[in-house]
Amino acid sequence: MKRAAKITLAVSAVAVAGVCVLAIWGFPRSEAPPLIDQAAAPLSAAPTPTATPPITELPAWAQESRPWIIYPEGFRCQGTEGCPNSFRSAFGEPGDVLPDGVEYYDPAKHDYDPTDRTNRFIVMPAPADGVDLGRRTGAEGNPFVSGADTSRVSAYMVWSGDSLGAIGERFTVHPAQLTKNGEPVIPGETQIDLGDLLVFP
Repeated sequence: MKRAAKITLAVSAVAVAGVCVLAIWGFPRSEAPPLIDQAAAPLSAAPTPTATPPITELPAWAQESRPWIIYPEGFRCQGTEGCPNSFRSAFGEPGDVLPDGVEYYDPAKHDYDPTDRTNRFIVMPAPADGVDLGRRTGAEGNPFVSGADTSRVSAYMVWSGDSLGAIGERFTVHPAQLTKNGEPVIPGETQIDLGDLLVFP
């Protein structure tokens, strides 16, 4: 009798387990993707950017307009066109060996000097921020700075209609500190004309 009860109990347990399995299987399952073994999944290699190799010879079109100049990082020229014949702008970073016709910037060789217009490439460095407060009516000419020190205006070429007062305001300098043709400027007396060169102290 006891043995029959045990068998009945065992059969009942198996039946209950089977019903539970069927019930669980019948519940809606999520559509989540199966887990992927991270160790087995191959890592996708990111594409390595290929650097453009530096040029070793200027193309034919650039040969006629040399020299091409490698300016210091952050160097600025007057105007909105940028510095003339900038190697980096046209060709990218230079290599260890420069092509024929390519030079590093040298203010003594490349800066435009209004007092000596021979054998100079025309680079007009922009004054440092705050040194030139910007063109205005009566002061629309070009300032000149040395590429070695753009924090100091060394000379100014007068434009048509310029006045000494406006020039003084533009560069925060008293006009009496300027010279023209080696002579001190006298406000109210010294006449300035288009193309005159005023030298700063």
